Amino acid sequence: MSFQKVIKILGFSICLLCLPSLVGAQSATDKRKELELKRKELSQKIAETKKVIAETQTKQKVTLSQLKVIANQIKTREEVIRNYQSEIEQVDLQISDARKTIDTLKNDLARLKEEYARSVRGAYKARNVYDKMMYVFASKDFNQALKRLRYLNQYTEYRIQQAELIHRTQKEVITALEKLLSIKQEKLNLVQNKKIEKKELEEDKKQESKVLTKLQERESVLKRQLSENQKAAKKLNKAIEDLIAKEIEEARKREEARRKAELAKAAKDGKAAPAESKSSSTDLFLTPEVLKISSDFEKNKNNLPWPVEKGYISERYGTHPHPTIKGAMINNNGVNITTAPNTQVKAVFGGKVKFIRSIPGMGTVVLIGHGRYYTAYAKLGSVSVKEGQQVGIRDVIGSVMTDEEENITEVHFEIWNMDKKEDPENWLKNK
Repeated sequence: MSFQKVIKILGFSICLLCLPSLVGAQSATDKRKELELKRKELSQKIAETKKVIAETQTKQKVTLSQLKVIANQIKTREEVIRNYQSEIEQVDLQISDARKTIDTLKNDLARLKEEYARSVRGAYKARNVYDKMMYVFASKDFNQALKRLRYLNQYTEYRIQQAELIHRTQKEVITALEKLLSIKQEKLNLVQNKKIEKKELEEDKKQESKVLTKLQERESVLKRQLSENQKAAKKLNKAIEDLIAKEIEEARKREEARRKAELAKAAKDGKAAPAESKSSSTDLFLTPEVLKISSDFEKNKNNLPWPVEKGYISERYGTHPHPTIKGAMINNNGVNITTAPNTQVKAVFGGKVKFIRSIPGMGTVVLIGHGRYYTAYAKLGSVSVKEGQQVGIRDVIGSVMTDEEENITEVHFEIWNMDKKEDPENWLKNK
């Protein structure tokens, strides 16, 4: 085997030994980038919530919305802390990979130095036995002399390449050590930031406890508000149910008229009556156009835009305990999204405005149809669309209402699949 091949194999071996660590480091780096992006989003969320908390603190009266804001802040901060922990774990992986790389390079460096030392010692010994020129001249023929000369040149080149490889490996060890120190510093920063977030979390929990205590002193007022909210929710629910029932009934009548026309035509032509459709009342509503719109809507599950640009879900879908009234339950047919005053509310999908209603406790409500699906936007302070109007995705339909008494700005959002309610969080794009 030629000396050039030996050098190439040595270099290639180093690359192969380092490759697993490099691949692991790249994977950890990619994961960290995702975590850093998530942390930035959460930090932005915290900054926005802080503004709302600061605004509510200027009000003398403690409200349920203030408790919700703080609770959301606590939840977000806990998520940030978990995110920091995940980042620290990824950094630990990077540190482990960096150490493996350094150990591999150090072992290679020691081996290369030993091999180089052996070659130097061999050359020194050979210097006392043979003279290079005499070694060549002692050849039996010209071809052997040429081979010996080539051998000597290759041996010299081999030693030079060995020295270069040692130098390059030394530089790689230094670079890897510097990277390791840098990663360790990043870990220290993350650990420190995590401690800061934990301290902030403790302060948020103290504030939550204070607000909760003050709210419990106003239990009678909160019970009245809960009763009013439940009445408003029932009115909204009935308005939507009535609209859907009306459209199903209209579809039934259209189907009935079509069936009568078919029977009359069959009798006139002397043909047998067509088989009666076994479709349910809701299936009669599904014209090809409705099916197409419904299918397009379904394809956007988990990817629908939010009805507001900025905000957070302050009350989720379903039945859950009231945050302050013991034994009381809240039933939410949609989600409440807290946002900034005067925020524009936009359609999450293209469709037709089915109705616009004013419901006490729910402000102005806009219902939009999307085939067999409906989206409801409640607690609007103003509306910029009309009944029967076609709207496109992200078209502005109005602006959110601010409850001055409770100092809360939120939009109530619902999704219906015909007469069945859906959890909007399963449809909206994750923020």
